[in-house]
Amino acid sequence: MRARSGHLNFVESPPMPRITLLFQALLLLVACANSTEEKTLTNGQDGAPPEGREGAQQPTRKFTEGKDYLVLDRLRVIDPTGFAQPIEAYSILVPKGWKSTGGITWNVGTGCMAESVRNRVTVTSPDGAFSLEIYPLQQWDWWDDQLMLQTMMQQAQNPVFRRCAISQPLDASQFLQGPLAQEMHAQVTAVEPNAELTSLLQQQAQAANQMYRQAGTNTESKPSAALGTLRYPDGSAGVALCSVAMQVTWMPNYMNGGQFAAYTCQATQKVALRCPMGKEAEARKLLSVVMSSVRINPQWQQGVQQMMNNVAAVEQNETAKRAAIQRDAANYSVDLQQRTWEAGQASQDRISEQWGQTLRGVESWRDASGGSVELNVGYNEAWSRPDGSYILSNDPLFDPNVALQEDWKKLEKGK
Repeated sequence: MRARSGHLNFVESPPMPRITLLFQALLLLVACANSTEEKTLTNGQDGAPPEGREGAQQPTRKFTEGKDYLVLDRLRVIDPTGFAQPIEAYSILVPKGWKSTGGITWNVGTGCMAESVRNRVTVTSPDGAFSLEIYPLQQWDWWDDQLMLQTMMQQAQNPVFRRCAISQPLDASQFLQGPLAQEMHAQVTAVEPNAELTSLLQQQAQAANQMYRQAGTNTESKPSAALGTLRYPDGSAGVALCSVAMQVTWMPNYMNGGQFAAYTCQATQKVALRCPMGKEAEARKLLSVVMSSVRINPQWQQGVQQMMNNVAAVEQNETAKRAAIQRDAANYSVDLQQRTWEAGQASQDRISEQWGQTLRGVESWRDASGGSVELNVGYNEAWSRPDGSYILSNDPLFDPNVALQEDWKKLEKGK
C-alpha cells in the first residue's frame, strides 16, 4: 500500500460491509493550515511563464498556499483485492498534503457476514495535529428470551455456527459512549443526540417497516444518530459521530407462549476527528466537509451487494438442513442484512448531507452545469477542476487560473 498524490493506492493489501459507511471524511481550515508547509507560487523559474501557457495572464503578486487560499483534493479509497482488479470504493475531500493509511480489506468467511468488508482509514495533517479516523461497521445481536439467548450463546462456541457478536442492544448515544469510546481510546465528555438526522433516518426506516409488514414479517427498524466531544489521554481533543441501525423482530415463543424480541444492531457510521485542545470548532467544520463530500462508487457498491447475496444464498441452503428454530433465526438474520444494505445505499447521499448540515461547517456551491458541492463555510470564492479538486479563498485578487497558471472553473455560492 502506498499513498500518492492525495489518493489511496493499495497494491497488495488484503474489510466495509454491505452498509456503506459512511461511510462516512475531511478538510482543514485556514487557521489550521498555517501549521502546514507553505507553498509560495511564482510564475515559473526565473520569472518565466510555465511551459504550455505562453501568453497567459501573469500574476501581479505572489500568493501563499494555506494563507491566501486553501486547496482540497479528493482522496480516493481503492478496494485492491475484492474483485478481478482494483476498484475505487469511495472518495472524500481532504486538505492538500494530508497523508492517508489503511483502506478496504476483505475477510470473507468471518463469523459475521456484515463485517466481511472492512473499511478502516486514517488521514493525518502534515504536522500530525489533526487526524481523521474512519472505523469499520459492527453488527451484534440479542434476544430478550433467556432460553433463546442461552441457545445462541452456546452455538457461538461451536465453529460450525458462524454468527455476529452477541451483546445487548444499544442506540447511537449509548454505543458512542461505550464500545466506540473504547475503540477510539478516548473519553466522551459530552453527547448530542442528533434530532434532525435521527428524524431523517426514521423517515427512511418507515419505508423499510412498510416492506416488512407487506412481507408478513413482524419487524421494526429503529435508527439513531449521535455526535460527541472527545478527550484523549495525551490532552488532545476531538469530535466523533456515529449512527446505529437497530432492527427488532418479534417471534412466537413456542416454549412459554406469547412473543420474544430478537435484536440486530449495526453501527454503520463511526468517524472521529482528533485535534489540538481548543480547536474543537475547527474540527467540527472540517468533519462537516468530510461527511458532506462522501461519494460512493455505484459499481463497487453493486459488486459488494452481489457478493453478499451470493454468500447469503449459500448460508440459506446450509441453514435449511438445521433445526427449525435455528433455521428461522439464521434466515431472519441473513434477510435483514440484505434489506439493510439495500435501503442504506439508496439514501446514503441524503444522510451525508444531513451530517454536514448538523455540524454546521459547510455551505453549497454550484458550477455552470448546475451541479452542487458542500465546501467549508466562511469563504467568498471557490473554484473546481474535473479531477475533483477545489480551491477556496477570501482574497479578491486571487485567481488560480492566473496565480497557478492552471485551468480552474469558478463556482457560484448557493442561495
